Amino acid sequence: MKQTYEFPIIKECRKIDVINAIESFVCADATLRGVKDENMPQGELLDDISEMIYMRFWMISVQEIQIALKMNRYGMFEQKSEHYQLVNSELIAEILNKYCKWKQKKAMEHNLSRKPASHQIENKIDEEKIEQEYRETILSEIREGKSHRYINAHLLIKSVPNQFKPSEKQYYSLLEKEEMKLKNEKELKLAEEKDPLSVKKIIREFNETLKVKAHQRVCNVIVCNWLNKTIIQNGT
Repeated sequence: MKQTYEFPIIKECRKIDVINAIESFVCADATLRGVKDENMPQGELLDDISEMIYMRFWMISVQEIQIALKMNRYGMFEQKSEHYQLVNSELIAEILNKYCKWKQKKAMEHNLSRKPASHQIENKIDEEKIEQEYRETILSEIREGKSHRYINAHLLIKSVPNQFKPSEKQYYSLLEKEEMKLKNEKELKLAEEKDPLSVKKIIREFNETLKVKAHQRVCNVIVCNWLNKTIIQNGT
């Protein structure tokens, strides 16, 4: 574990190198855990995982993503995170959260910290600060008038109080609407695309990600409505 403090953090690395590493580690882990070929993360799912890691876990190193996935695979956390044939940003965030908590605990036990130069600085992973920064990014996009369905807010769905969540019937109604909107967006893309290979790729990615993306969009809307009613409308 001591060696992890010598690796550069994600924020300090070239973005293309980080993205390539994330995709490699996530896909390798999925293969080792028995995810079927047709359920392997790719395209927009991998893009969403990378975006989530950049937004929430920029303070760890790329190498630690691989370590965290391996620790989860080996059952080294209190509770193993299962994929159920779906590898998405929620699953990877759950695993990295467990790793960060484990690392912070071990760092305190062994008095470990990062050494950026000739002196040590304390490098505790402040999860509350990370979530607050993530929330502020979402609030900024809401204030700018960005459509709620396109704001990447779904990772905060667990924080939404029950009174701001839809009933099961309302949820499935929203899900159906988002699926229909995604289908319409796909048709527009297909109408503009002339290359047969690109057409096949659009159709394949649509079929692979429809349910996940529709669910994420519904969650985006729920989270943004909650933040809008409780924070923005109150002028805070």
